[in-house]
Amino acid sequence: MAIGHKSIIRLSLALLLSATVVPFARADSPTLPTHVPAGVKLVVADDANNAASLLKLSGEKDRLAEDVSFANFTSGPLRLEAIRAGAAQVGAVGDVPPILAQFSDADVVIVGAVITAGPATIFATAPGSGINDLKDLKGKKVGINAGTSQQATVYRDLRGSGLTIDDIKPINLGLAEFADALRSNQIDAAVLKQPDRYRYLKSVAGTSAKEIPDVPGGSTNLKYLYASKTALKDPAQAAAIRDLVIHWYRAHLWRNFNQATWIDQYLVKDQRLVKADAQAVADSDGTSTRIPNWKNELIPTQQDTIDLLQKAGQFKGKTLKAEDEFDLRFADLTDKSQTTAELGD
Repeated sequence: MAIGHKSIIRLSLALLLSATVVPFARADSPTLPTHVPAGVKLVVADDANNAASLLKLSGEKDRLAEDVSFANFTSGPLRLEAIRAGAAQVGAVGDVPPILAQFSDADVVIVGAVITAGPATIFATAPGSGINDLKDLKGKKVGINAGTSQQATVYRDLRGSGLTIDDIKPINLGLAEFADALRSNQIDAAVLKQPDRYRYLKSVAGTSAKEIPDVPGGSTNLKYLYASKTALKDPAQAAAIRDLVIHWYRAHLWRNFNQATWIDQYLVKDQRLVKADAQAVADSDGTSTRIPNWKNELIPTQQDTIDLLQKAGQFKGKTLKAEDEFDLRFADLTDKSQTTAELGD
């Protein structure tokens, strides 16, 4: 049947309108709610007051549209359990807890990510270990905390040094136990986060204990925010999480240019480091924290971590796709995105 001239015009207009609408199906579109009703609350599972301090010192906490409180947990798996139990809606974690969450069907997804620049998580050795470089890890007792970014760093450093997990003697410990285990020679080496590494090395000054640098790419330096799918199904909480992510991005970028305040108010006053050690800790994070591109950088990096851990025997029995760990509605959010207050919602 022939199509009339008016029908062709209507069809052309419909196609033009649909082509105009599609590009706006992004993180700032109505597919991700923006209105935060009065009284909405979020609990963030934090690590050593880090996220709380970033938001407070940068002034971003006072600009939040929602009421956010923080609860500290010493490792990513513990922060995941807090979310799983409903005690928190958002967690600040490294790159491995989201994999553990996906494997265990924990119903959390990544909503925000930044990358720091410095050697934040690298190996420290025990006094008398005889370890001078990464290849010397062969046959040594190495502290492992399953489900943490430190675990992935161990595996990347082994891979980059021509070793595998079978070449070392893994010793399963909690992150908080690493320093004491090193001091007592229960283990020969462990990847320590900051400020634990500087505190440990200071305590064994004058011995042969040392830092061992990562291979290139040994640490992803990723810091994630992930959130409960249950919370994200609630439009009010989803909007609150969106607002939190934007302020969290702004807080991280604020720190790049406010190192002195961060050192004095967080590392010295809150974490109780002496000034020299606080400076060293700040240097390990660097001053070029940035927001990565999800499609071209973040998801491929996360998939490499998944593949590395599964090849080493972790997370057996499931095919895990990195893309499934992300709520892609948040992919285009940056520090330049409009917050709830800026949108007038």
